[in-house]
Amino acid sequence: MRQWLVLGLLAIASGLIHWLCSGGAQTMAATTSATKLDASIRRLRTGDLVIRVVDSQQQPVAGATVTLEQTAHDFDFGTALSTQMFRPNVAAHEQAQYLQIAKQWFNASVHEDALKWYSTEPEQGQVSYADADRILAWSEANGLKMRGHTLFWAVEKWNQPWVRALSPQELRQAVERRTTEICHRYRGKISEYDVLNELLHGDFYQQRLGEGIVDQIFQWCRDADPTARLYVNDYDVLNGKLLDAYVHQIRSLLDRGVPVGGIGVQAHVREPMTAAQIQHCLDTLAQFRLPIKITELGVVAATEAEQARILKDLYTVAFAHPAVTGILMWGFWAGANWEPAAAIFKHNFEPTLAARTYQDLVFNQWWTKVNGKTNSSGVVAAQAFFGRYQVTVRAGNHSTIRTVSLTPQSPMPQVVTITLPF
Repeated sequence: MRQWLVLGLLAIASGLIHWLCSGGAQTMAATTSATKLDASIRRLRTGDLVIRVVDSQQQPVAGATVTLEQTAHDFDFGTALSTQMFRPNVAAHEQAQYLQIAKQWFNASVHEDALKWYSTEPEQGQVSYADADRILAWSEANGLKMRGHTLFWAVEKWNQPWVRALSPQELRQAVERRTTEICHRYRGKISEYDVLNELLHGDFYQQRLGEGIVDQIFQWCRDADPTARLYVNDYDVLNGKLLDAYVHQIRSLLDRGVPVGGIGVQAHVREPMTAAQIQHCLDTLAQFRLPIKITELGVVAATEAEQARILKDLYTVAFAHPAVTGILMWGFWAGANWEPAAAIFKHNFEPTLAARTYQDLVFNQWWTKVNGKTNSSGVVAAQAFFGRYQVTVRAGNHSTIRTVSLTPQSPMPQVVTITLPF
């Protein structure tokens, strides 16, 4: 008997070892991790929405049909908008498809190039905000919240020849003028800026004007628009290569009293990346208790399946993280993308697997739609993702439609009372 027992235990152990070596443990760990992420998303990104239906005497109406349909997310699922797609010389059919996707798939936007200094003032004194204004106006009209990118680019080669030729005194005056002008011009319209882009990779302004110019630019922007949230923004952070350097830089700025209000994490992914890497980066940056945004997402991978996997990991880990307030793709269409291989729509506007993955996450898994009937208390309750809703109530020959917003700042549960006229 003992011999058979020993043999049985050995067989079980052998099977367990085989399961571990063949990836069973990794599969179980991945499933557990996915479960934890989903639980975090539900905890952070949803609230309790209660629809209470009453009659004209404020008595509950039982059996009323309530349809609760989400129309927008509170969380920023955004995209960079290409300057060329807003110009009159673009092909009309391409522009129409581009803009249709932009307003259907995204709720936030950022200028890809139109607000950069080399775009607004290519030649000294020839300042034009026409492209930036056109993109902003379209975003406002279509409900896309816009962020400003960028006041300055710290890498020398991305500054115009005339800027690089200025004397220190002239450069300082030009920098102050641009900062003040933009932050005044878009006050109340653009709520956040990448102030100095890629300070880990360039020091053009410090070399010309001294280390204090970084602090000064942030302060000029704060003075011109005290309501704007001011970001640092950089790359080689998500993959860990410059994560420690970014932490040191941010800590140094904050210790000096620089009004840094947010952390931008570029996500130009060109090599395999795991959910654990993304999680580690976000957890590390969260120590500063500042909002984090994934600002420039684009995934280049060997296959569509790999691109979709990385994109899914990025969105899921970021959406599940309490410090992250938004994710912005750096363009979505291959025909207007600085890195066409990163686009989620092909040149013919055919969606890639990554596009379908994004669509499933944002508009299916993280989207609320409820059809129900009120109980004896006249109530339908739902756990709903933060965002904007259309509520339709029908009872007998009466119906009414109401727009409702549910945000993290809403009282929980949020009770919306709808009165029917009978």
